[in-house]
Amino acid sequence: MATTVRLQGLTKRFGGTLAVDDLTATVHPGRVTGFLGPNGAGKTTTLRMLLGLVRPTSGTATFDGRPYEELVAPTREVGTLLEATGFHPGRSARDHLRVLATAADLPVRRTDEVLDQVGLTDAAGRKVGGFSLGMRQRLGLAASLLGDPPVLVLDEPANGLDPQGIRWLRGFLRGLAEQGRTVLVSSHVLPEVEQTADDVLVLAAGRLVRAGTLAELQSEGGGGTKVRTPDGERFVELLTAAGLPGRWLGPEELLVQAPPAVVGELAAEHGVVLHRLAEAAGGLEDVFLSLTGQVRP
Repeated sequence: MATTVRLQGLTKRFGGTLAVDDLTATVHPGRVTGFLGPNGAGKTTTLRMLLGLVRPTSGTATFDGRPYEELVAPTREVGTLLEATGFHPGRSARDHLRVLATAADLPVRRTDEVLDQVGLTDAAGRKVGGFSLGMRQRLGLAASLLGDPPVLVLDEPANGLDPQGIRWLRGFLRGLAEQGRTVLVSSHVLPEVEQTADDVLVLAAGRLVRAGTLAELQSEGGGGTKVRTPDGERFVELLTAAGLPGRWLGPEELLVQAPPAVVGELAAEHGVVLHRLAEAAGGLEDVFLSLTGQVRP
């Protein structure tokens, strides 16, 4: 069951555009790995190279040392969900999966098993054209499980799910990892990643800027004090002169690596107006924004 995914020096150029730049990372079995990055960071291109849909300019992407195109029975080894499309609108969910199972030489009985796994048993006979986006996401997940693969590669699986569906997905992914599967999930929903992932890869401008456990990245959030002030530029100068590191979180909002009492006293001493002064717990979001350079809109 255990399969290790390795990206080694993975690079992709589209003409003069460097989409992915020398990416090296390991995705371990028995763990959920969150693959994060802003739009255009290169996440989807990386996943498509991993799955043999885009040829790398250089480098390799392998499953236990084998590239996807060399897998003897890929649907039995890697389950994928890149986008919830490709469904015939006039075909039922069950028939859609039966077609996929037959094409992959998989037992047709798997269709009802995976429909049950993703909570679509009651909708099995309905035409996919009437499905919501969230239901299509569940159907895509069902398709990825047809071969009972040890590896799942999922691109934004929470897209279109309602709060109940997102909660279900969280437990679903954790359950797959606890079975010993390797689960790689790209996502923009950082709070969900914090509740689901064991490990995190952060991509920015095509480069891997951080890899580590979720706990490690959360600890780098560092806490401190969140400040909102209309006099931000001046306050940053005062903070810098006082040796208190601070960075922008948004318009008029700063995160300062110091206790609220210290920050408040400095503002009072220099007559800086504060609209907010609150202790910050830190976390993945602050680290993500810092790593990807999104520190000031």
